[in-house]
Amino acid sequence: MRKIGKLISLMWALNVCIGCHEKHDDSLFFNGEIQTIKDSGKETKKVALKPVFLDGTNFGYIAVYDSLMFFMNPKLPDRFYNIFNINTGEEIGTFCNKGGGPEEATAVGPISQFFERENELKTLLFAPNEEKLFVWNITQSIARGTTIMDRVIPFAWRDENRGACYNEMYLQDDNTLLARVDPVPLSDDEATLLFYQKRTLDTNEALKNYSIYKQAIKEGEASLISEAYFASADAFKPDGTKAVQVMGHLQQLNILDFETGQVVGYRMEGGESFSALREKKNIKNYYVEVQADDNYIYALYWGKDRWGMSEIPYINTIHVFDWHGRLVQKVETDYDIDKMFLDTVRNRLYVTRPKADDIFYLSLDEVVP
Repeated sequence: MRKIGKLISLMWALNVCIGCHEKHDDSLFFNGEIQTIKDSGKETKKVALKPVFLDGTNFGYIAVYDSLMFFMNPKLPDRFYNIFNINTGEEIGTFCNKGGGPEEATAVGPISQFFERENELKTLLFAPNEEKLFVWNITQSIARGTTIMDRVIPFAWRDENRGACYNEMYLQDDNTLLARVDPVPLSDDEATLLFYQKRTLDTNEALKNYSIYKQAIKEGEASLISEAYFASADAFKPDGTKAVQVMGHLQQLNILDFETGQVVGYRMEGGESFSALREKKNIKNYYVEVQADDNYIYALYWGKDRWGMSEIPYINTIHVFDWHGRLVQKVETDYDIDKMFLDTVRNRLYVTRPKADDIFYLSLDEVVP
């Protein structure tokens, strides 16, 4: 009996040590508290995607605002975007000139935000090669049949002090810009850390940095390149107060509050800790895409082994969270999904499919109350 008692005590101590190691491992890399997400217990809701019919060359990254659908279309010879009317399917026109002129660029990023000023619809376009931000006046462009840029703002494409490059940007107010700053390699086995930054739009001044992670995982410790360990898909809350990251290689989402500066991680019950990224060779893919409105977060979920370069996984599961990290619904669609864009005007989630020009949408009124 004494031997059995000692064995039980040893096993208990070993479990405690493992738990402490994982907790310590999380705090070693993550800059906030991690809470456990409990499964909602609800059955997965199966929904049918509805097709969108368009008459024209629709291809590329999509963005949608009410009746307008935008394509960042690489097939266009001299423009970056074409716009369609969803109600009629008609192509409205092509906009945003390619070139070397004052209001032109050799490359621009996809649309991630629409905003209205004086009843006119606008968006930000980032041209990294020219180190410029454009304020594209969409309303005036459609009305005049030509591209109207309200402003052209000098904006360096990277943070020289921290050696990282700007990616997604969100206009919090007329002169405050929120930016995701992506990691860049420092050596063969090390990279900078992803972080967020608040900047002024007019003077391009850094106001505040928001760090999600404390230190990198070196490439030699596992099978990923160092800048890929903390890979995520991100979305800003439309009111500009928060951002969400859904992690590619952990079953976790991170919510950053720009007002308090705090970040909280929400990990699915039974999900692996950051130690898995250092110790496991067979690292899985979890979250692929994310969109958000002021109430919910919509995350495209895989949750299986990583796929190869030539493979196309059939991903058709969406996890719906609220901004407190609670899982409120699981959705399964009747088609696989590649990219997503949320239109908050009509409360629809528009999706594209892999290797297809088809566009579909999911009415979010059918998914969450």
